[in-house]
Amino acid sequence: MSDTTTPLPDLRRDDARYVLVSTWRVGDPAAQRAAAEAALAEWRGSPWPPGLLAHSVLLGTEGHTLLHYSQWTAERAVEDFRRAGRAARNAGIDARMPGIERVEATGYRLYRSAVPAEDVQPGVVVLVTFDTTSAEVGEGFVDALLSLRSGPALGAAPEGMRANHFHVAVDGSRVLNWAEFADEGAHQRVVDSSLRAGDEVPGLIGRTPGLTPLGFRRYLPYGTAVPG
Repeated sequence: MSDTTTPLPDLRRDDARYVLVSTWRVGDPAAQRAAAEAALAEWRGSPWPPGLLAHSVLLGTEGHTLLHYSQWTAERAVEDFRRAGRAARNAGIDARMPGIERVEATGYRLYRSAVPAEDVQPGVVVLVTFDTTSAEVGEGFVDALLSLRSGPALGAAPEGMRANHFHVAVDGSRVLNWAEFADEGAHQRVVDSSLRAGDEVPGLIGRTPGLTPLGFRRYLPYGTAVPG
């Protein structure tokens, strides 16, 4: 059994040593919300897996994708759940909402976070992803980016930005930035003002060997299940 709490998880909790990020695809916004509710309902009505701390569901702003962000105590706990409970859990969700396409799932660890002093209520989460040739490439890029952010080139955090939580894939193949904004407009202002050709951040991306940008997707918080 579980409870459903506020839409967003506590990304910086110390006991979350493994994060599983997965995406689903459905046909339209109505199916998107139905799939999200089916997932949370199945978590609420089923035995809670050992080692799972929280499972969050977010809705892609384009109306077709869902993001699942699961925090676990260790990768071993995920492996145990895959062997013992995932098939039944997925079958229960599919019985409630047929037609879900499960696109991909990647295991991460939270590497670093940047949280400004201004407390902004997040209304949208932007996931920015990069392919990397190694974990060292990903960590080096994050370190350089945060150093740039703290320097005079970029100054204070843009208005409406709440936090950036940088994750590195456990296999070293990807970097993910979970960026929280007040709304879509706040993120678009950053895109328009700071992510143009010739700006500092695109320049850093371009001169980092082994780093390939994959773009971003915007998501709306929907719900988080936690142990009851």
